[in-house]
Amino acid sequence: MFFRFKTKNLINFLFIFILFYLVYHTFHGKYNLQNYLIYEFEERMYQDFHYNLNKKIIAINMDLHALRENRKDFIDEIDKRINPNPRQGEIVIKLD
Repeated sequence: MFFRFKTKNLINFLFIFILFYLVYHTFHGKYNLQNYLIYEFEERMYQDFHYNLNKKIIAINMDLHALRENRKDFIDEIDKRINPNPRQGEIVIKLD
């Protein structure tokens, strides 16, 4: 009777159990493939948002520092950001 439960049978049983477990959680589990893909998309959107937010914070910090130091070149850049159209006597070079 004990010869029926050989190692080969135990490995086959564990393999079938793991396969059943994976198939069940693929369709009904909390972490299925659809949730994984949604999580990856949300993570990518969060990273893009965080990168853009940090870039804007750095630009605002530079602007505030320029206003505090009263530097003309930074103040000129702030004016260009507000009004990007060319000014009188300014040369615009277009690079393709």
